[in-house]
Amino acid sequence: MQKRIRKVDIKARTTLFADFAGCTVTMERVGPEEIHIRKVGRLKRKYSLKQLVAGITKKNRHAEVSTGKPVGGEVR
Repeated sequence: MQKRIRKVDIKARTTLFADFAGCTVTMERVGPEEIHIRKVGRLKRKYSLKQLVAGITKKNRHAEVSTGKPVGGEVR
């Protein structure tokens, strides 16, 4: 497949096949005018807050963590 790469800002961009959507990819320069793009895995599943809270048990809870006094515009 040959694609034209557009420079839209300080980065060059192109589009890939639809089956690359949601995947982690690696790009390897193999010559001055050639790169290889490979799929290395799917992105990790995103969990809802309800699913995350369901995994909280007495065994995996910890005490409150102190991070010191507020230093910026944090909510007090």
